[in-house]
Amino acid sequence: MLKKIILSISSGLLFFLSWPPFSVLTFLIFFAFVPIYILEFSERSKKLSFKNFYIYVYLAFFIFNLCTTFWVKNAHFGGAVFAILCNSFFMTLVFYFYVKIKYAFQWNSSYWILPIFWIGFEYLHLNWDLSWPWLTIGNVFASHPNWVQWYSWTGVLGGTLWVLIINWLIFQFFQFPSIRKKYSLYLCASLLLPLLLSYTLYNHNSELVFDKSLKVLIVQPNIDPYSEKFSLLQETQTDLLIDLVYPRIDASLDVIVLPETFLISPIWHDEMNDNRSINKFKSILRQYPNLSIVVGGVTLELSDKEPRAKPLSQGSNQWYKVYNSALSVSNTELKIYHKSKLVPGAEQMPFQEFLYPILNDQVLQIGNSTALGNFAKQDSISLFSTFENNYLAPIICYESIYGDYVRQFINKGAELICVITNDGWWKKTSGYLQHHAYARLRAIETRRYVARSANTGISSVINHVGEVKKKIDWDMKDVLEYTIPLFNHKTFYVNYGDFIGRLCSVLSIFLLLYFFVFNKLKIKSK
Repeated sequence: MLKKIILSISSGLLFFLSWPPFSVLTFLIFFAFVPIYILEFSERSKKLSFKNFYIYVYLAFFIFNLCTTFWVKNAHFGGAVFAILCNSFFMTLVFYFYVKIKYAFQWNSSYWILPIFWIGFEYLHLNWDLSWPWLTIGNVFASHPNWVQWYSWTGVLGGTLWVLIINWLIFQFFQFPSIRKKYSLYLCASLLLPLLLSYTLYNHNSELVFDKSLKVLIVQPNIDPYSEKFSLLQETQTDLLIDLVYPRIDASLDVIVLPETFLISPIWHDEMNDNRSINKFKSILRQYPNLSIVVGGVTLELSDKEPRAKPLSQGSNQWYKVYNSALSVSNTELKIYHKSKLVPGAEQMPFQEFLYPILNDQVLQIGNSTALGNFAKQDSISLFSTFENNYLAPIICYESIYGDYVRQFINKGAELICVITNDGWWKKTSGYLQHHAYARLRAIETRRYVARSANTGISSVINHVGEVKKKIDWDMKDVLEYTIPLFNHKTFYVNYGDFIGRLCSVLSIFLLLYFFVFNKLKIKSK
């Protein structure tokens, strides 16, 4: 029993230690599944009961989730507990079905079932109401973009497949000495060929020629969301920001990027042009007619009655929606994009159509913010444009985790990814470091530069091969200026997205249906 517990704990710790920001130990991910494979072999050999196997696997994934995402507690303790417990359960459920199906079918070669189920699970986790893809296994290489330049073809799910293959080959190598020679060749090829391909793609893409560029000013106001953001008047925050930014503005500047919800006081859509902060921005733009400003804000819009709408007052027949928005302010127009990938529990009630009659408009309150209830979202892609008609992708905070979503902006014509975020909710933990690292993967997948403005850090410029070219560290009030090359070609991933996830999801459904039908027929035959 002690040996089994050690295997379980070691698996969880291997996952944790391989994860960003521990970039020196990333290689440990190639061993993290091996203890679970050993436990599964013990269960298959009748040396371990299925119930105990399930408990040990859950313990491994609980340690992984707890150690890697504990920082969510800084925003909401209950939300952190729910996320850690549920995500550990979902990961364990993959192994539950994997073992059940292996037993049912008794196929000689069934090792391929686990990658199909696991990637199918990760794809589901990217596309349902309880979406929490923070620990998608392919994200582990965010600190080593030079290893995974082929994400421009496969996205992060290709990295997940790579990890699962290497782990299984290592398990086979150590578990069965008689076939070590054969598996050592498979292992070397599976490990080295993707690295060689990545190196080749890196050299090729580093030499890409660009025709256009944008001079961008990225701002990090460093307004603490716990002690200042909701106590300082919006006008005061705007004045402080203008004092910081104005000396750096000149006629050559194209875009200023400000963080998520910088305009924290809710603004009605039909009153945008009367907002004092927006008018202060416009007074700067009148002096620099070619300049545009991208800024995050909370916006309101009148609406029909529906689950995401709220009454204007108690007993009112008028309804409105709240959005976490990005605004593009220029001399010619004011464009709005509303955040579409909302944080479950904090920004939207999962499975709202079913739970709204029970829980009404309740969501988790983050930190010291005023809970506005469920945010509404935009179900289409919007681009921002500059004076020279260059197109920007406005990506708000949590959305930058979703490669398949971000690539849709590029597919529509975006030449630069602008990530606006407020990572101060997580305080000085691994959370803000992981979030910044994941943006490097979006750059590789799309071959676009990323201009990232975070309220408290890290703000940065990331190039099209995932390298951080310039940054502002945590808890610093500063601006950075960079002339960003623009690319307009589309990668395979931009065109086809998470095709690996879609394929594995379909195969998972067929396997599960076949399993249930097979079991039903088996019971009837008895």
